[in-house]
Amino acid sequence: MNPEEVLQAKERENAIQQALRRLSHEHRSIIVLRDIEGFSYTEIADVLGISMGTVKSRLARARADLKKSLMRYLSVRYL
Repeated sequence: MNPEEVLQAKERENAIQQALRRLSHEHRSIIVLRDIEGFSYTEIADVLGISMGTVKSRLARARADLKKSLMRYLSVRYL
């Protein structure tokens, strides 16, 4: 990677971390368990003490919120 690519990667990582911090605790924890730690839906349901349906709906809402937050970052960054 050249220096510009390294900088872009670092900026992207920072934007993702900031977007994750802006999520509610419920949404952040479910994103971390599924998308970062790789837990199955069943494992997440067991860990959080919620139904599989709740896991799926929370994950969908969390991903939508994360996407919305990252889209704001991209629109500001590339204006």
